[in-house]
Amino acid sequence: MPRIVDHERRRQDIAKVVSKLVLEGGTEAVTLRRVAELCGYSTTVICHYFASKVEMLTYTQRLAWQNGLNNVVKASTAGKDLLGCLEMCLPNTPKRWEDWHCWLAFWGLSHKEKAVKAAWREGKDVSHGILAMLVRKAQEEGEFDPACDPEETALHLQIAVNGIATLVAQDREAWPARRQREVLVQHIRRLGYIPKEIGTPAAA
Repeated sequence: MPRIVDHERRRQDIAKVVSKLVLEGGTEAVTLRRVAELCGYSTTVICHYFASKVEMLTYTQRLAWQNGLNNVVKASTAGKDLLGCLEMCLPNTPKRWEDWHCWLAFWGLSHKEKAVKAAWREGKDVSHGILAMLVRKAQEEGEFDPACDPEETALHLQIAVNGIATLVAQDREAWPARRQREVLVQHIRRLGYIPKEIGTPAAA
């Protein structure tokens, strides 16, 4: 009986290798030959799943921001408060940093690759929708100013989170998890956050 291959899973496995290469050497380090070598596949197999390097990079980029947003949604579903959910967006663990690093590495490609630009826009729009949902939930639970506009507040949350992440990228040692959290709290308090309780910071 022929073995059933989970094609989407294999694409994700390839993307993990691409992400590691980007973390170590930027997008320039990614070649079909190198990816095939690290995956233990032939370049023919890699090309079966991705028609080009750009397609492979775009998929990897999309997977990076989806990982972060999935973590946020899971945290919200599990009952975490607004701050706890937003912490899941920050590059405050090795895995989250890898996803952020991968996402940021594509800035140089966004102006010349339509697929990359489209993936960036998609990530921005989906992120905004989830953050607006978090603000509405926080308002219902009494931990955010009910007079705030969730859509406008979500935009400012994006600015805060993205700003912290870019500062981490410039000097990671200067921005441990505790400092990321403290600055995030300052920002969201200015936006109308009413914390019920400030717990312990995310693990570094």
